[in-house]
Amino acid sequence: MSRRFEVYLPLERAYSREAMLAVELLDSVTLERVTQGMQVTAKGLTGRPIINAGGLFVWLKEDATKFEKLIVEPDGGPFEGTEIPASQVNRPLHQLQLKPLASYPFSPGSTAIRASLHEKRVPLGTKPVPIAGATIGIEWLDDDGVTWHPWQAPAMTNEAGDFIATLRLARGQSPRPDQPPRSDQQPRLDAQGRMTIRLTAKRATGPQKQKNFQLPQGRVTDETYAWDEL
Repeated sequence: MSRRFEVYLPLERAYSREAMLAVELLDSVTLERVTQGMQVTAKGLTGRPIINAGGLFVWLKEDATKFEKLIVEPDGGPFEGTEIPASQVNRPLHQLQLKPLASYPFSPGSTAIRASLHEKRVPLGTKPVPIAGATIGIEWLDDDGVTWHPWQAPAMTNEAGDFIATLRLARGQSPRPDQPPRSDQQPRLDAQGRMTIRLTAKRATGPQKQKNFQLPQGRVTDETYAWDEL
């Protein structure tokens, strides 16, 4: 599937000495730079960002004492928006990994979970009660059958109880020039090619639960998890 937004691959130091702030938006699935489909605003600054040749959003020098926060909003791009207080923005260069929306065009072979967390599983046609603001942590079991690895940074459920989690395995070197790179990280797979994951859900205020699941590798899986089943 073709992407509706452009990305830039080089990771060079592309901001100039005249810049007060440069922001690098990264696709958290591919780690490629995103330059379109997102609106970036530095509240409190009078200037608007310039997208330079390296794919960075750049603000030229001005009075930084009025800078309040960085606002990143989707403008057709398949990513969540976010707001970052000025005190948490790294200068002169701030890197931000954008979290994908359910509409994100995952490429073939991607391992990801698009899921919802509800109070309990309900009959078809009945509206479930979502659990919003829960912190979701996922780990995957190594091929040694003992070691658990973190899947990614913890995800947070939205008002509908939805969250998305994607897996990137560290890549190694090719055994031969004509072969693709192998992964340095090898999950344990069962006979159906499924990896074992451990999902942890913690309410915003309250207890935490966890449970192990089998998940197909190299596929985007849609799941519904029920709190009373964890």
